[in-house]
Amino acid sequence: MGFQARKAMLFLQLAVAFCAMPTQPMFADAMTDAEITAQIIDKDLVTRRAGMTVHLRYDPDGSVTVRAPLFSGRGRWTLTGGILCMTLTEGPRRGETCHTFEGMGADSYRNSEGQILQHR
Repeated sequence: MGFQARKAMLFLQLAVAFCAMPTQPMFADAMTDAEITAQIIDKDLVTRRAGMTVHLRYDPDGSVTVRAPLFSGRGRWTLTGGILCMTLTEGPRRGETCHTFEGMGADSYRNSEGQILQHR
């Protein structure tokens, strides 16, 4: 397999690993809409996924951006009942994912997938 083919395969694997995990049930201490709005919306967030750093930003206008070394995505987000959903309309993995969040202290949050996000 040539370099370009290996690079394309890695890109696909990372995109699937980032976006294809099923969501888990809500946490017992899930954050409320007001807490998510105050602590997650309009903040630069980072997480680790498939061995790489992923940057997320949920802007107040309802737009969301996802940036990683090998891919990026854009879309819209909604927040209802403590569930933050993002629908990516650009990037390798389009579609909707929804999560609840649990505050972990020190500007860290765990989503319902078990992924830790921190303020950048």
